[in-house]
Amino acid sequence: MHNERLPWHDEQWRQLQQRRVAGGLPHALLLTGQVGLGKGLFARRLARGLLCASPDSEGDACGQCQACRLFQAGSHPDYREICPEEAYKNTENDSLEKKSKVIKIDQVRDFCVFLSYTAQHGGYKIVLLEPADRLHVNAANSLLKTLEEPPGDSLLLLVTSQPARLPATVRSRCQMMRFKLPPTEVVIPWLAAQLPDGLSPSVLLEVAGGAPLTALTYADTERWRRRQLLVDSYERIMTGQLDPIQAAENWIKGDLAENLRWLIGWHTDLIRLKMNPDSPRLGNSDLRLVLQGWVARKSLRTLFERLDAAIQLHALCTTTQVNAQLLLEVFLSDDTGGHPSGAL
Repeated sequence: MHNERLPWHDEQWRQLQQRRVAGGLPHALLLTGQVGLGKGLFARRLARGLLCASPDSEGDACGQCQACRLFQAGSHPDYREICPEEAYKNTENDSLEKKSKVIKIDQVRDFCVFLSYTAQHGGYKIVLLEPADRLHVNAANSLLKTLEEPPGDSLLLLVTSQPARLPATVRSRCQMMRFKLPPTEVVIPWLAAQLPDGLSPSVLLEVAGGAPLTALTYADTERWRRRQLLVDSYERIMTGQLDPIQAAENWIKGDLAENLRWLIGWHTDLIRLKMNPDSPRLGNSDLRLVLQGWVARKSLRTLFERLDAAIQLHALCTTTQVNAQLLLEVFLSDDTGGHPSGAL
């Protein structure tokens, strides 16, 4: 598990602690920003500090008191984490892998009752919802009364990379804390200290779109190998050496959402190269030569259409119940001329 104290969180942490000391901590915080910035880690760090019996001068938990030991064991009586029922924690990142699609109304009702009880340790009662955008519409409606009339010293922490998917009625009742991409001069030294020798932190950060924790997951040699296999697969599809149906079977293996994010990133870079063959800014700079070969095969209009289709493919495969392999077959067939562009 990553250390919760991440250097690019420092300023937001200080501001929040100043509000806490002044008695101005909100009853509901909506933590937003793209995947890989540590929003979930920040939320848990805050919860630990608020529940700790002896936090330090910066508001961090001591790690030694009974409350800290209970939190570490996942059994603190005044803290709950809510996620889709079949979700499990991805310990390599600050995200949740999800089998179930939604947070259900019964889960919300249960923690609303939990918040109404007196805190057993005499302090805060805290609930963390992650990813909050998975709230079912009925569950979100059930949450509104608690957001409007929060009981006692309660705190709701809603974590999401897609706040627009939350109902406006929920968003308007929370104070939003936005996590932006941190400066490279802050991230590179931190990332370099986490990586094994031979891996470039700047390349990994580029491929991760500037998200440090996502970049760190790419240090996993299996993930990096899978990315290269997908690059080779896409090359063979475009040259007619690989059947799209066979290729789709490979694309759905592993982390499908991550595979499709890579696909989107490649098409974004193809557009950049089509508009400027010497573009200094690529999200996949290590693939420049490969991408230059691909870009010669497509018109600019087609590249924009393919980017739109890749984005739509990602949205369909990650947020709805669909036949992902069939959609991938359609998308990949388009690169061989098997279907009209924009078939998705």
